[in-house]
Amino acid sequence: MWYLYLGYVAIQFYAIADVFSRNALAASAVIFSIAVFFIWSLIPMLGYVLAKALGAKGYAKRFPLLLCGVIIALSENALTYFNLIAEKQYNIGTAIVFILCFVIAYLPLNKQEAVS
Repeated sequence: MWYLYLGYVAIQFYAIADVFSRNALAASAVIFSIAVFFIWSLIPMLGYVLAKALGAKGYAKRFPLLLCGVIIALSENALTYFNLIAEKQYNIGTAIVFILCFVIAYLPLNKQEAVS
């Protein structure tokens, strides 16, 4: 799960860094914003945790999970960029990411074949 989260956060961190670069904020506000950012971005990843708790048998190594996290974050950003989701509708984007992470837990990404 942590590689999925890392891929997701790596892409989403670009958006928060862009906001910080355009605004002059106090150091305490920046630290608080980053802490909230990491906590808020963990919420959609709970879809993966929920699926595993429900018995998802999907298996993925580090790189495929990292790549899935990147793809999910880029997809969420694309939905907002192309105005398919309004900027004020973050709950819809969060729900979509939650569902995608839930589905990924069931996919056998990069599963090794049994050798006879």
